[in-house]
Amino acid sequence: MTLAQISDYLFLGSLGLLIVTLFVKGRGMLGYMVDESGATTDLQLKEHNHLEVTKNQDTFVRTIFKSYFVWISIIGMITAILITL
Repeated sequence: MTLAQISDYLFLGSLGLLIVTLFVKGRGMLGYMVDESGATTDLQLKEHNHLEVTKNQDTFVRTIFKSYFVWISIIGMITAILITL
């Protein structure tokens, strides 16, 4: 196995880990929500206050960057790129 093959596998593995992590972390931020009355409504159909939407987006970004798996996958991809140079 050559360094190029190792680099390819490392990059693809890191990319796969990043995709899975973003999917799992992002799953809780999208979809359905429950109103105060207990009724379930679709987030895309419900009107939101701009401040609330911005706060949710900021929370999502913070959640992503606090994840160890995101940083491990980014470091793996950078390492794979450096190996090929």
